[in-house]
Amino acid sequence: MAPVAEALGDERMSSERPLLQMAPMLDVSYEDYRQFMRILTRRAQLWTEMVVDNTLIYSQKEGRSLGGYLDFSESEHPIVCQLGGSDPVALAEASQIVERWGYDEINLNVGCPSDRVCCKGEFGASLMKRPEHVRDCIHAMSRRVQIPVTVKTRLGVDDLDSPGFTTSFVRTVAQGGCTHFIMHARKAWLSGLSPAQNRTVPPLQYDRVASLCHEFPNLSFSLNGGINTLEEVSGLLKVAPRNLLGIMMGRATCDNPCMLWDVDRHIYGETANPLKTPSRRAIVEAYCDYLEVAHPPDEAIAARAGTTHLAFKPILGLFAGCQGNRLFRRTLDTKMRDKSARSAGPAAILRSALDAIEEQNKSGDVLDALLAPAGPAEAFDASLLAIKPADAMDLCDRSTRGTARVHELVAGSAEASQLAGNPAVKQSRSGDVSQAVGERGFAGS
Repeated sequence: MAPVAEALGDERMSSERPLLQMAPMLDVSYEDYRQFMRILTRRAQLWTEMVVDNTLIYSQKEGRSLGGYLDFSESEHPIVCQLGGSDPVALAEASQIVERWGYDEINLNVGCPSDRVCCKGEFGASLMKRPEHVRDCIHAMSRRVQIPVTVKTRLGVDDLDSPGFTTSFVRTVAQGGCTHFIMHARKAWLSGLSPAQNRTVPPLQYDRVASLCHEFPNLSFSLNGGINTLEEVSGLLKVAPRNLLGIMMGRATCDNPCMLWDVDRHIYGETANPLKTPSRRAIVEAYCDYLEVAHPPDEAIAARAGTTHLAFKPILGLFAGCQGNRLFRRTLDTKMRDKSARSAGPAAILRSALDAIEEQNKSGDVLDALLAPAGPAEAFDASLLAIKPADAMDLCDRSTRGTARVHELVAGSAEASQLAGNPAVKQSRSGDVSQAVGERGFAGS
């Protein structure tokens, strides 16, 4: 099965094309989450959670550190900083701060329906009602920086949701200098629906994003909303218009992170993925390595549970749908509430949760089973409408199916001969091949 990059061909590819983008999510897309994503993929484009323009401006004027809002590591490139705001002057000043910090791109939030970003200084989806104002914001931002300034938005807001409205909105905002729009293929309701409901209740309309691509051949777009598997990503990219550059995934990256281990090979055509041995144990050990550096034992921090909770949040979906999931989450929660356990640092607590699963599952099937590569692309037509429904496998089955294909992928690698002769490679009770991992399993950047 050819990788997506190969199927698209050189003419449609560039090393900087954001084939897969990780959505900006409030209280999710902070540095721990982004570092966890980098264990699984080096190529996907990462985004920050939204940063308010005035937060950066006033913090800088008052001499307070901006690191808590803007810090990232070199391994996180390519990375986009999303700004929230509605004052062109403030957004322009904040954009300069972001550019100096080293980000690759700046994005303006014109799509979030959360009550945390609407009606308070007016930013997010409510700005869709003022397209000329959004145009002016983009113009002010673009004039002050050299890096791209993009817009993440929706198909409409409240009753302003017709195809004609969306076309007019894109045309108006593009006049300010925006050439790339990330389209959440739903409308937003600013009242009556919660943020979570706004991600599921308004119907998805991928075909309208395809229509925008055809209406504006000189602009580029990304598609966001309801995309849950790499098979869907590859299926959409293979039939998408030429100027639909990428697919954005959001909550699925938290609900089932294991699927992302095959992104670099399956989507970008790399010869290898970051994980040397694709297993849940390898992922946990790699994240522990990061936590030991980023969150070492600290009595002052241990006095509060918040930092520890945030450190664990990215990995909570690792065993979703698998035996041991409840035990894993319960162990983390129990230890996190214990100040003496917190004083040892998040890495120690995470390893204790791993030990608990190993004690319950002595065969090692859950921890050491090789994660399966992405399967055949889902079928979509030229309007980006699904031709057949996605399979209904549960998360654990989806992430561990086809382990024979994993061996096929590594057969040509230097590890193949060792893998074949290693007595630690055993046949599990289910018939899948699983490997007892005796190493970290993560190739450093």
